[in-house]
Amino acid sequence: MEDKQFTTYFLSVLGALAVFTISILILANSLTSEPDEMDRGMASAVAERTKPMANVYVGSVPVAATQAPAAMKVAVELSGEEVYQQVCAACHNAGVMNAPKPGDKAAWDQRLAKGIDVVYANAIGGIGGMPAKGGRADLSDAAVKAAVDYLTK
Repeated sequence: MEDKQFTTYFLSVLGALAVFTISILILANSLTSEPDEMDRGMASAVAERTKPMANVYVGSVPVAATQAPAAMKVAVELSGEEVYQQVCAACHNAGVMNAPKPGDKAAWDQRLAKGIDVVYANAIGGIGGMPAKGGRADLSDAAVKAAVDYLTK
């Protein structure tokens, strides 16, 4: 008789625990089934705080990045030497990706044979591995031309 009584109690407790577990799962699921406004607001705040501060483009610049509002398009006016030192020198001094070095008369004569306007257009629009305006879109065309004049002297 004791075995039958133990089995009855055991199965009763096991059934009660199963019902309790299922009821807890149903309750938890109903409480967390849909994110509320506070969760969405927190998610957007976290996304805003963790977004990148800047983007680096290697190669061509996406169209959206080149269509900045007019207020942001301010042409920077620097002398040819300043533009060369700040923008051009890193690649041209080392001859990176066949960039003609300053004072390399043969390399510059080959390019200048096509005309100075072609050299200006390549410097402004980019050519080969060189991005437009050497990667400084804020430079004015006149500043880039001044840098070309400084570099080809």
